[in-house]
Amino acid sequence: MTALTKNTPRTRVGIGQRFRDPVAATTRIFAGAMVALNATGFAVKAAPSATRIRGVALDEADNSAGAAGDVAVDIERGPFLVANDTTNPVTRAHIGGTVYVVDDTTVGSSATGTIAAGKCLDVTPEGVVVEIL
Repeated sequence: MTALTKNTPRTRVGIGQRFRDPVAATTRIFAGAMVALNATGFAVKAAPSATRIRGVALDEADNSAGAAGDVAVDIERGPFLVANDTTNPVTRAHIGGTVYVVDDTTVGSSATGTIAAGKCLDVTPEGVVVEIL
């Protein structure tokens, strides 16, 4: 590619918070699940073994019978309320710090053997408010 030599409109994608990712083979992601990317860049349910967090699924994406990329999932980044781990719970002392993926609906305070879910914004009786970036 060469540098621009004239005005060129850009397509804005939402407010930079919504994306559409191809889903990994034989994978089903439920609406509301935290979504991560695997090593090859395909969407999977968030799990400690994933490569990096991506966002939260807006709708179900069922690629359980398909090859990688046969189905896509719409995800959104931003603050979401998720469950708090009972083994390594997030406390008010963690507000402002990083919290970590336990599964596709739960975060905890331990970084051991997992990936970052995002920044803890609040801890409530209902769960943890995590900003997924």
